[in-house]
Amino acid sequence: MKQGGFLMLLREILGVIFFPTATWQRLANQPVQAIKSRLLSILIMAAVPPLSFYYGTTYWGWEAGDRIVKITPDSAIPLMVLFYLALVSAVVVIGLMAHWMSKTYNADSYPIKGIVLVGYSCMPIFVAAFFALRPIWWLDIILATLACCYAIRLIYMGVPAIMNVPEDRGMLYASALFAVALVYAVVILVATVILWEYVALPVFVDG
Repeated sequence: MKQGGFLMLLREILGVIFFPTATWQRLANQPVQAIKSRLLSILIMAAVPPLSFYYGTTYWGWEAGDRIVKITPDSAIPLMVLFYLALVSAVVVIGLMAHWMSKTYNADSYPIKGIVLVGYSCMPIFVAAFFALRPIWWLDIILATLACCYAIRLIYMGVPAIMNVPEDRGMLYASALFAVALVYAVVILVATVILWEYVALPVFVDG
């Protein structure tokens, strides 16, 4: 990514977190090609959580009583890849559902617009994952919870602007999208348990 592209990405990440109303409106006014170009930003930022957790759990580890526990690098790689695929698939699936529901709410949408809406709403989650570089589980859980709550708020703020619907209709639209996200979260949790047990079993070692 060129320096100008990196600066634009950084500006939009900070904008959607600290100035969401103005940022959503600015994105809503972008042409189709410009919206499509945001997909790369989402793919890059979605790599932050798995990379952070990989580094944190294999290099630093975490406290478990009076010892430090780590995951071996080799066994952590499949987990990292699956984590990344889960994040990207969540953004894509929920984003496509946002587009699919657009006809119901007379929204101005196309598939990639829905994906960008969901992907940019997840930016607080991606950014909060930087704290996983040095795992402190109680802090990570608190930050992840706050980031998820703020991501939900961003969805409610972003839908009216990005999808070009009135506020009252946007509220119903965002609520339906939130319900889809909850269902998909349950699916991911079930898949995680199965994969953790039978496919990508981590190997723990003392630090």
